Amino acid sequence: MTAADIPHDERDAMIRAALAEHGDSGVTPRHTLFYFYGEGDHDDLNEVARRAGFLTRGSDDSTILETTMAVDEASFAPVSAMMQSWAAAFQLDYDGWECAVVTN
Repeated sequence: MTAADIPHDERDAMIRAALAEHGDSGVTPRHTLFYFYGEGDHDDLNEVARRAGFLTRGSDDSTILETTMAVDEASFAPVSAMMQSWAAAFQLDYDGWECAVVTN
């Protein structure tokens, strides 16, 4: 089984568990990155993401979205769902996210 076989909500929970191991509850906003790959429509993803307040960067077959946000489950779940819907809408692979550890 690869990471791509694990549903995003489970992967999100695994990242939050790793943060918690370092004393990070996820409630403090921090720099967060979201990764998209594939042959789909990166230009349209970039446009929609910028309108939603994300910084965007990437090349022909990859896009990275950046923002500052809390990553606790309540704050993050709607953003994760949005990333998954954007991937489907623009025929891209949403590979997940990463963020810095912030201890309170």
